[in-house]
Amino acid sequence: MSKKQPNRLAKLIDHQAFAGSALPQTLADNMRLYIQATTEVKELLVDCLPEEILSNCWVVGLTAEQLILSVGSMTAANHIRYLQSAYLQVLTEQSITFKQLKQIRVVVAKVSADNHYSKSSSALSAPLSKPHKGHENQAFSQNTKRTISQAAESVTTDESLKKALLRLAGQ
Repeated sequence: MSKKQPNRLAKLIDHQAFAGSALPQTLADNMRLYIQATTEVKELLVDCLPEEILSNCWVVGLTAEQLILSVGSMTAANHIRYLQSAYLQVLTEQSITFKQLKQIRVVVAKVSADNHYSKSSSALSAPLSKPHKGHENQAFSQNTKRTISQAAESVTTDESLKKALLRLAGQ
């Protein structure tokens, strides 16, 4: 009665190998379609979307008339929604894939830093965009800089903390 059990500490790939599993064909086909569509969207919108949005943008749904994009923040989602008509125009005019597109929907999906899929898939977008920088190296937005500066000037009484905040904001 000794039944083989997978090691609970093993990586997912080891569990899949143990189970002899593979993705169901329809899921594999959808994934391939979405990866191809993501590559095409990133190529077409490379000059329209900021790098920080483009690097975390993925096609997660696609019909002839609707494109569903997943982005990493509410700010990115709002940006795409605000300029949706311009992006729709670029996609429909420059691609056979998106010729009949009528709508772009955007969903926000938080991506964890240790998500192994996001690490492996960043290689897909690497040739399409500027070199990927870690979050710690990204510059603050003007809004964030302004907020930090205002807090340093009007809220903080500790002089060394005030200087550190102003240095952080780049002033």
